[in-house]
Amino acid sequence: MTASIAHEVNQPLTSLVTNASTCLRMLAADPPNLELARTTAQRTIRDANRASEVIARLRAMFVRKEGVLEAVDLNGAAAEVLALSSGELQRARVDLRSDFASDLPNIRGDRIQLQQVVLNLVLNARDAMLAVDERPRSLVVTTRLDDEAGQILLTVRDAGSGITPDRLDRLFDTFFTTKSEGMGVGLSISRSIIQSHGGRLWAANNDDGPGATFSFSIPLAGADGEGTHDD
Repeated sequence: MTASIAHEVNQPLTSLVTNASTCLRMLAADPPNLELARTTAQRTIRDANRASEVIARLRAMFVRKEGVLEAVDLNGAAAEVLALSSGELQRARVDLRSDFASDLPNIRGDRIQLQQVVLNLVLNARDAMLAVDERPRSLVVTTRLDDEAGQILLTVRDAGSGITPDRLDRLFDTFFTTKSEGMGVGLSISRSIIQSHGGRLWAANNDDGPGATFSFSIPLAGADGEGTHDD
């Protein structure tokens, strides 16, 4: 659980430090840029609250308490994640594109936990392309409705080097990682979150180009599985 919390709060804590540093620079300017300082202070508060929420939701998940169930607009939740991570993606020269299905029904679930899954997949996709220089670092996030199966799907597609067969079967194992500084808990936690919502998380190499796609499905509220956290 300690490794899980350390992994999941790293992103909002990094944003906290960045925003606080920006705020100090704006206040030290001559004259001080009070408007931008105020904006970055508000972002600092936002990220601090997010870190607190992540810890609370992870703790609830590990002690098997029921999460905060609510109607979740997956398009809106994913868009917030992309906005939050846009700076990191730009610094990594990642070309981000989203293709969200219109009029997507709400699902019932824990918004913060689902956003943690999307954020983890997006940042993993970024990391998978850091060594790519001979082609665009393309990242595509999509949503679509599978009406026949009664579920919503979200996919994160990168243009990295793909996943070797020996790693494909172990990606979601706890403490398995391909990163030199990774802890191997992000995908394991993500799978647990999606499964607790009655859904499924999987990965596959792209058939029509380099890279891999991570996908998860969540049942619609009222569909088989009810989209709840019950196992």
